[in-house]
Amino acid sequence: MKNIKTILFVFFVLAFNFLLISNDVSSQQTAGELFEKALYMEEAKGDLQEAIDLYQNILKQFPENREVSAKAQLHIGLCYEKLGLKEAEKAFQKVISDFPEQKEAVKLAREKLSLLPAVQAALKKDSGEFRIQKVWDAAINTPFISPSPDGRYLSYSGEQDYFSLGVRDLVKGENRLLTHNKSWFDAEYCFYPIFSPDSSQIAYTCLVVKDRVDRLIQLRTINIDGTSTRILRDGKDSLDPIPFGWTSDGKQILTVFFGRDNISGIAFISTVDGSVNDEKALSLKVEWGEAKMSLSPDGKYIAGSYLPRQDSANKDIFLLSTEGGRKVTLVEHPADDVLIGWSPDGRQVLFTSDRTGSIGIWTVHVSDGKAIGTPEFVRGNMGNIQPLGMTRDGKLYYGISPGSSDVFIASIDPATGKVLTPPVKAIRKYETFNSTPDWSPDGQFLVCRSSRGKMANEPPVLLIRSMQTNEVRELIPKTPGGRLMSYYLRWSPDGRSFLGIGRDEKGHVGALLSVDARTGEAKVVARADSGVDGEGNIIAPDWSADGKYIYFVRIGNEFRRVLKLELETGIEKEIYRFPIASGPFWLASSPDCEQLAVNAEGKIRILSCDGAESRELTEADSGTVLAWMPDGKNILYGKLQNGSKDIGDLWRIPAAGGEPQKAGLSMSHLLILRISPDGKQIAFTASEQPAKSEVWVMENFLPKEKSKKK
Repeated sequence: MKNIKTILFVFFVLAFNFLLISNDVSSQQTAGELFEKALYMEEAKGDLQEAIDLYQNILKQFPENREVSAKAQLHIGLCYEKLGLKEAEKAFQKVISDFPEQKEAVKLAREKLSLLPAVQAALKKDSGEFRIQKVWDAAINTPFISPSPDGRYLSYSGEQDYFSLGVRDLVKGENRLLTHNKSWFDAEYCFYPIFSPDSSQIAYTCLVVKDRVDRLIQLRTINIDGTSTRILRDGKDSLDPIPFGWTSDGKQILTVFFGRDNISGIAFISTVDGSVNDEKALSLKVEWGEAKMSLSPDGKYIAGSYLPRQDSANKDIFLLSTEGGRKVTLVEHPADDVLIGWSPDGRQVLFTSDRTGSIGIWTVHVSDGKAIGTPEFVRGNMGNIQPLGMTRDGKLYYGISPGSSDVFIASIDPATGKVLTPPVKAIRKYETFNSTPDWSPDGQFLVCRSSRGKMANEPPVLLIRSMQTNEVRELIPKTPGGRLMSYYLRWSPDGRSFLGIGRDEKGHVGALLSVDARTGEAKVVARADSGVDGEGNIIAPDWSADGKYIYFVRIGNEFRRVLKLELETGIEKEIYRFPIASGPFWLASSPDCEQLAVNAEGKIRILSCDGAESRELTEADSGTVLAWMPDGKNILYGKLQNGSKDIGDLWRIPAAGGEPQKAGLSMSHLLILRISPDGKQIAFTASEQPAKSEVWVMENFLPKEKSKKK
């Protein structure tokens, strides 16, 4: 959800300043003072009309102060946007036309206009029916949000409540938790919530972790008042159930079962006793986190997105009959087509597509399980939207996700790891969309992964900054399937390539890849093989200092195994294994190639590279901040502040053991720290401020002539 992150205000400072300002807008006030008062009314008090009046006074009284006037005009647009009025588009246009020299304000106005293309289209058509409105400002930043069929509620789960399940009442503007996780361990994580037809219940996937060892993925239902939790599938069959819809009578739930990274079956699960009805074997290539399915209003068809080929990065739309199981391709195109859902009358299937060069909303008419004609364009230039679902009266709810991470650098003491200078952004290109830094072996370059603010299904780029000239080069990784996961990026000791995690040639996720640092060409180093437990997806790769070995973790059904891959022979050797629920998410190889530091079971452990020894070093809960100092004497690691869910502190501890000490760095979402080869700088991922997400609703957006057929 893209928002204006460069306009910052400090709440308490503004509130204090406001108390010092007279209630009368007099000529004695400066433009800046009046702007602060207006900003306080907008952000702190929420009196948007009063704020608009104050901003307009600035335009009248201080036309010579171009900078403040441009900001005032911009905020007039922001206020109208929050009110859901069409005047927002006009206000943003005035920033561009009246203040062309104010580059920052113009840039922000253009960004906001890019999120309101549907408003512009509606105004051009002089449509009195179309409406777009923000319904949840500062929303939970999570992909797991779903509207109720009556449009009153949004179900959600996110990391701020350890993926507890909650409900947002859009009428009252209140959030209420239905389940209550207290930590990342021994919890019941909730995903994929979806309302029943009468909006009284929610079906969801629940990942149950007990004693940091037992792990089950269950299908559950719960009433929206938090009562009557029922387990429909207990998860003991090792299949992952994801609910995608209810039958109109509320008696069955359309459920998709995942094996490894493929859909293995689709079934209707009884809400009475959890029995399986009408199960269909269906082998479709869809990544677990990207599955999209929707049941037609009459219950006769299932629409969904899938990858048509093993090596494909772009999806098509299929249609499956629930009576007989006949599957047809509904939308086939080289572009990436992702399902939104059915229109309320069941005559159209809506989807997003990038076939015009930007993300737009499209529809295809359906009759008797077949496409009628070609897909029709509905709305264009929608930006990085996340469709959340349709209500029964045809409203489309969608989220807008901002970037929330940047790469920072700071100077440290090479002997102790103590942070000496405040952190600064290392790469200014694609700000708030950058993560996963690493240093070149000579310390002259810094690389990071960037999503560039694109849709999640679009390939990322690598940004490589010269530390001498500050020039930034873009490199597009040519990986199979066009994917390169966040978090895992390691520069090779010879400087010629990067390690990353993505898909192999057959489309299997969790493969270890080597990306050429000059050309971006990628090859598979190790595949995510299925079969034997422990030989599944690969995570947390790291090089040995001499470049002869790669260490990584394979995720199996019961264990996470730490492995050592000898590049010359291709032989993998197991060093250590941990229970699946508490095994390592991160590891770091020591400079002398003799030891590994791993974060497992809530602790930092030291393993010998031959697997002969293991010892506990200290407790830690931030799994992706772990690095050896170049001399091998100290280890830097992350730990959440007491009582905080997102603020992490950087700590250091002697590798031989001893008392941990704070290293002098605290930031929101502190992740993935790397130390420069000379030990004088650190690079890491963090957030300057919490991500602010938004939920919007679009009404009467289908072409008029189509809506008359309903």
